[in-house]
Amino acid sequence: MSIAGLLISLLLAGVAIAIVARPLFQSRRSGASGVDRGRQEEQLRTLYERVLTNIRDLDEDLATGKISAVDQREEREVWVQQGIGLLRALDEMAKETSAASSQMDAEGVDQAIEAAVAAYRQGGSAAGQGRG
Repeated sequence: MSIAGLLISLLLAGVAIAIVARPLFQSRRSGASGVDRGRQEEQLRTLYERVLTNIRDLDEDLATGKISAVDQREEREVWVQQGIGLLRALDEMAKETSAASSQMDAEGVDQAIEAAVAAYRQGGSAAGQGRG
């Protein structure tokens, strides 16, 4: 066998393996996207809790005199802005989840209506056959 033939054979084998393996990787990704989304939401909530803890600590440090009011205000503003960004990200995630959920609900209603219409038609045609 020539080198060109060997290279072409290896190339075709690689393409065949890629075609066969592609659906396996896509199904893993689609299943993992829900897990990744849940993990991402959990991480955002954890970060938001840390922000709240840091803000409380800054307020406590000011009350005990560990930091000056100017330093506390500047530091608190930074943490408040981070908290706002995290809340916005969580809200966007909730909106996307809600939109997907309501779309699935609408599809479920459509399917139920279609099933009822099909059952009605089937019952109507059976009744029509009984008359004749």
